[in-house]
Amino acid sequence: MLRAEFPFHVERQPQRLLAWLLDEALLGFLAILATALTLFPMLFAVGPAVSSAIDSAQWCIIGWFAVEYGFALAVSRDRLAFLRSPWRLLDLATILIPLASLLPSVSRALLSSPVLRLVRLIRIVTFGVRASGIVVRDQRRALAATATAGPAQVLRVAGPAAAAPTPASWDEALQWLRAPAPGGWFHIASANADELRQIGEAAGLPAGFLETNLVGTSYPHFAGGRDCAALFAWMPELDASGRTDRHAVLFVAWADRVLSLSRRATPLVERRDTLAAADETDARRPFAVRTLAGELDRVLLRNESLVAGFEQELRALEDVPVRESQPAFFERTFRLKKELSAAQSDLWRLKNVLADLGERRTRLPGAGEADAEPFGRLAARAAYLYETVLNIREEALSVIELHLNVVSFDMNRVMRVLAVVSVLGLIPAVIGGLFGMNLADNPWPFTLPQVAFAIGFGMLVGLYLFFVKGWLR
Repeated sequence: MLRAEFPFHVERQPQRLLAWLLDEALLGFLAILATALTLFPMLFAVGPAVSSAIDSAQWCIIGWFAVEYGFALAVSRDRLAFLRSPWRLLDLATILIPLASLLPSVSRALLSSPVLRLVRLIRIVTFGVRASGIVVRDQRRALAATATAGPAQVLRVAGPAAAAPTPASWDEALQWLRAPAPGGWFHIASANADELRQIGEAAGLPAGFLETNLVGTSYPHFAGGRDCAALFAWMPELDASGRTDRHAVLFVAWADRVLSLSRRATPLVERRDTLAAADETDARRPFAVRTLAGELDRVLLRNESLVAGFEQELRALEDVPVRESQPAFFERTFRLKKELSAAQSDLWRLKNVLADLGERRTRLPGAGEADAEPFGRLAARAAYLYETVLNIREEALSVIELHLNVVSFDMNRVMRVLAVVSVLGLIPAVIGGLFGMNLADNPWPFTLPQVAFAIGFGMLVGLYLFFVKGWLR
């Protein structure tokens, strides 16, 4: 909770300790402990000393809840919203209800046993809800991390007055959408739901069009409108830790202008005067065709770099000796498998979208028959990339299977040794259990050497049988 709500990075050791002490997981455990401490005197007969210790522990937990609440309120960016939050109201109730019992009038009322039980019941409920709230809060934070958040960032990428990408105001973007200039291109990042609604109204798009094709989707696709078309794609990028980060970008194209939107701020949208123009023929194509072909070309270029990185990582994993399969190796291979699966899914849908554009099953506004050629070339590249990812994924699965089989084989050898030792040890254990530890003065007609011979012979026969079955080889 501290990392999600508090606007600073926890880097130093004291700050890390404070983050752990104020973390929602620890607070949830303390709430469970407080619930148990409240129930304990109701279920067991306790003496005055134990009752006093339980009360002291409860007050320490309640005090720590108060410290966390005050600290979170002090560093909150919007304190009014903090105070109105339902979860924070519950946290406040967890603190105030026990404190109310310290008031003189309330203390006299608590001398009545039914009232005391009622207060304890209320305390159990508040602590229990507080403990269970960690799951809901974590889910809400996860959803908030993937949702769009304002304020929107506006960039004029191309246009009559734009020689280079320049920041623009929100009003300028809306004015351009209402009265667009030919050859214009605006990019808007991190728009929230209300801002997406304003963009859709200014551009004359159907209600919910942008929300459905930008926020409510997870795969590349093409959507046609009345006089425009929308294309959603993932722009991959490697972050500082070497993991794949995918930026969701939606392109809305009219015949002579383009609007692009991304869920969060990204430096990936840049102006290129030639875009996808490989020759004069491409340069004469409609602005929307050139723009989308250029941006999809950049999407494929980044996917090619990504696939090349996957291939290099796979070669490094193949060089790891099979007898040195450490947990870090399996973590790397399973992460690679996961990223390959995501890239495979994206490229499969992207190549189908490009193939539909290249074969004119779908078309951009203002595009003629000859304008489908760039998308045909891009579709061929996407298909090749898709096949490459499939092959890399199959090789990665083979590497994983090889190491898992070696680990399983080694484990089977250990289990065989344990089985042999257990069976051989079972023979003297059974005989010793039947005859006892001392044969003297017992009614058995056997001597100790005879018993030792029988045990040795039985163990030798057992070893021979295991050797014949190949368990000792």
